[in-house]
Amino acid sequence: MEEFPKYYFITVFISYDEFGPHGMRCWGFYDNWYEADDTLSNNITDLWETYYDYGVIEEYEAGIGGYTGTRWFYKYNTKTGFYDNIEEPKELKHYAGFALG
Repeated sequence: MEEFPKYYFITVFISYDEFGPHGMRCWGFYDNWYEADDTLSNNITDLWETYYDYGVIEEYEAGIGGYTGTRWFYKYNTKTGFYDNIEEPKELKHYAGFALG
């Protein structure tokens, strides 16, 4: 089976509840997880902007409907100025497609 290229989309959001995330912004994507993680973890270009307290990296394959279901969640740490990895919030387990809907 042919393997498609993978892309890692970075989306930040203000808050979430049982209905999903609120106030989302997709900043962009990389063709490898390491750059995406470095960008989000280190708050490159000030992804936080004083109110995007949560972030997610989602893995997509090229093409239509390429969401793989693999994702990593983060929470902004106001003491360090960086995003820390967190467990997937239970309220968001049913939600997919932060970046592309």
